[in-house]
This record gives sequence, C-alpha cells and structure tokens, in this order.
Amino acid sequence: MKKIVINLLFIISCSQQIQSMSTGNIYTGFASEVTQLAQFAADGVAYGLDYAEQVAQYAKLVETYNNQFQSYKLMLQNITQLSPRQWSEFRQSVLGLKHALEYGEGVSYTMANYNQQFSKLFKGYNHYLNKAQNGTIDFTATYKQLNKSTQDTINGALKALKIQASDMMSDEATMQYLQQKSLSAVGQKSAIQVASQIALHQTHQLKELRNTIMTQINLQSEFMLTQNEKKAFQEAISKAKSTKGIKPIIGDETPIGY
Repeated sequence: MKKIVINLLFIISCSQQIQSMSTGNIYTGFASEVTQLAQFAADGVAYGLDYAEQVAQYAKLVETYNNQFQSYKLMLQNITQLSPRQWSEFRQSVLGLKHALEYGEGVSYTMANYNQQFSKLFKGYNHYLNKAQNGTIDFTATYKQLNKSTQDTINGALKALKIQASDMMSDEATMQYLQQKSLSAVGQKSAIQVASQIALHQTHQLKELRNTIMTQINLQSEFMLTQNEKKAFQEAISKAKSTKGIKPIIGDETPIGY
C-alpha cells in the first residue's frame, strides 16, 4: 500500500505541475485535458484505497458475526432455545451481515464502473495489462463473478429456509422473518446455520474483493507513472530540438494514455 500511496502523490504532483505550466502556453487546451485525466486517475486510486480499507473492516466485522453464530450453535446443543435477549442480538447481527453483503455488492459495482471508464480514457491501458507481470486481468468480469458467487451462495443457503433473497430485500422483512423463526427450536437452529454459512462465505468474498481492488489500483497507478515517464521523455526531446533551432514536431506532445 505504501508504494501505491507514493504513486498517487506523484500522479497528483504531475497534474498540478501541468496545470501551473498551462498559462500562456499554446498547448493550454491539451494541458487542461492532461490535468483532468491525471486528476481522474489520482481520484480513482484514492477512492480505491479508501474502499479497500473499508472492505477490510467489513470483513473483520462479518468474521465477528460468524464467531457469534458459531457460539449460538454450540449453545443450542445444551439448551432448547436462545433467550429473547440472545435472539435479539442474533437478529441485529444478521441485519449487519445483510448490510455487509449490500456494501460489498456496491463497491464491486463502483470499482467495475471506474475500471471501464479508466480503460476508455487511457487507450494504452489494456495493452499495458497484457504485458503486466500478472498477465491479462479483466477486473470488471472479476467483480461480476464475485457478486454472482455471493448471490448463488445466499440463494442456496436460503433454500433450507424455503425463502429467496428477494423475500428479504428490506430490513423490516428480514426482521419479521427472523421473529417467526424464533418461535421454535428448529427454526432458530436453521436460521443460525444459514446465517453462519453466508457469513463464512462473505468473509472470504470481502477479502478477495479487497485483494482485487488493491491489484487494480496498483496496476493503474503504475500505468500512470509509466505514461508520465513517456511524457517527460517526449518533452525532453521536444525541448532539445527547440534549443537547436529545430521546430517542434506535432506528436511530441502526445497526451497521457494515448
């Protein structure tokens, strides 16, 4: 992460330098475009780092929920039913698990959308990925697969309760259903088993989501640094030509990502 932060600071610095040089320059329009592109990339990396940290926190929280569910399963081996207070705590944990599922899905959608925009703006990015050390990576497809795997797991687990994920879309519907399950020992056991299964899967998925985000922003920040190095080299050539009385050649000022 330290390397990515350094890359991020460098990208921001480059965009600021280009912006400060644009005044009175015949390439003002070009510099403005480059600044906007660099800022877009810098913002994306910053958001990605923030999402990655939040996803890691959610993963720990879901893991805590699962430990709680496991303890309830052990309790039910010695007692008939959980007490009203214990069941109330279980219901709140299930609600928290539901929110974690929704958050993970939202982050996947956001990062996939950002990846698509990045690929469109920086035309050489996909070619860069093909040459990257990790080989060709389709981040959009990866995020989609993570969400599909989660949905399949949820629907499969909920079949044991004879319901579907769509039946528990709202918090109120979820709480009402769990209240019904609290009326019998069998209902409590089945609900706890399903919650534990989903939590275990989601802990793994959130960790994989974080790894995907980190890989994505790492490659994108490295790509931007590579483009900045190319730009600096092109500007050096153009300056060297001008000092020797050679007129600049159109093309020396190729925008970042093109």
